[in-house]
Amino acid sequence: MRTDLAVGEGDRVPLPYPSGWFCLALSREVPAGAVVNRRFMGRDLVLYRTRGGVLRVVDAHCPHLGAHLGAGGVVEGEHLVCPFHRFAFDVEGSCAKAPGGAPPRATLAQYTVRERGEIIYVWHGHDAAPPAWEPSELPDDRFAPAASWSTLLASHPQEVMESFVDYQHQPIVHNVALREVAPLVDEGPLLRISFGADIRLSVRLATIKVEQGVVLSGPGLASGEVTLHQVGMTLGVVLTATPVGPWQTRLRVVVMTDAASRAEPSRLRKAASMSLSTVAGQALVQTIAHQMRQDARIWNWKRYEPDPRLTPEESAIGHYRRWVRQFYPPDTLPSETS
Repeated sequence: MRTDLAVGEGDRVPLPYPSGWFCLALSREVPAGAVVNRRFMGRDLVLYRTRGGVLRVVDAHCPHLGAHLGAGGVVEGEHLVCPFHRFAFDVEGSCAKAPGGAPPRATLAQYTVRERGEIIYVWHGHDAAPPAWEPSELPDDRFAPAASWSTLLASHPQEVMESFVDYQHQPIVHNVALREVAPLVDEGPLLRISFGADIRLSVRLATIKVEQGVVLSGPGLASGEVTLHQVGMTLGVVLTATPVGPWQTRLRVVVMTDAASRAEPSRLRKAASMSLSTVAGQALVQTIAHQMRQDARIWNWKRYEPDPRLTPEESAIGHYRRWVRQFYPPDTLPSETS
């Protein structure tokens, strides 16, 4: 990854952090009793889950004297306990216990969190605004993560998600002829994309004839379903782009399986289905990861063009750029895009 440039230096034009839902972890990465560190928009956050299963995302630093709760902090019952003076915070963020007597009036800053399909999302709103909308329900909760891959990019979520509507780069960079099936449809914070392609899985399990829809839930989350007609299986795909710092984005690809959707319910058939779904999920993740690595060679070195000179065939990019403006405060983008 390119590390010699910061936002505002060299020839890069910065984009501000957008509002929306952003992935911080898979649910399995935060079991009961766990305390997990994450970087988000230039800040340290802590994810923890109480012994009773309550999930919280909080500011990483104790409001008492600033100790980092992810560096030695522990979950005790339903409390998160600071490693410095053992101040204990309840699930509402209030200091509930202090070893020296009555707890002080101290509150731990909390972030709004959602768990969907065993993925953990956190909300970022401008001026601390509460969530104005919910992420797409696709794939739904009948899916569970089967395989995942992630990498750190020197890029921005808007740039990453723009690749879904940049149909012209697909045959050049990925050797895949992607075609637009229907025009983009924006439904407020959701953008629906329909495209078709023939994609060969990395382990040559199958050639997928894709005619599918992808839903962008803001600039940080894309989700959809892929049907493998050859093996009678539907896979869920989630791609997330989470800003960890200025012009640094954590890209994560999650493929989800639904073994229960297979036809024959016998134990032998179910076991075979689960095995095949795992293989298919891993193969699809490898295929998408290969394409993302190809894109990363571009993303990590390109600059953001606020006024791109688009061809008539690239109208979807202009549509996307106009749609994405809603996730920024007014007058914060480097330029307006027609």
